[in-house]
Amino acid sequence: MNADLTGLPPTALHYGEYETFAGEDADFGRRLADFKIVSEVRPLPAGQHSFILGAGRVPEVDRAIGHMGQWLRQHLGS
Repeated sequence: MNADLTGLPPTALHYGEYETFAGEDADFGRRLADFKIVSEVRPLPAGQHSFILGAGRVPEVDRAIGHMGQWLRQHLGS
C-alpha cells in the first residue's frame, strides 16, 4: 500500500462495498489520485468479494461489468 505508484498505467479499481478490504481499496484509489494516475474507483453497493461471479444473474454486476468494458476500451483501446 505504500509503494511508489509513479508510472502506473491507467487503472480501474472495482470492489464490493462489503468486501473485507473495502477500506484498503478506497485508500488505494486515493493514492492513485495522489500520484495523478488516470484511474477510476468504483465501489459496488452491497457487493461482496468476487462479486463478479454474479455475472448473468445479478443486474448490478452485469452493469458493473459493462462499465468496466467501456472504461477499458476508452483508456486502453478497442
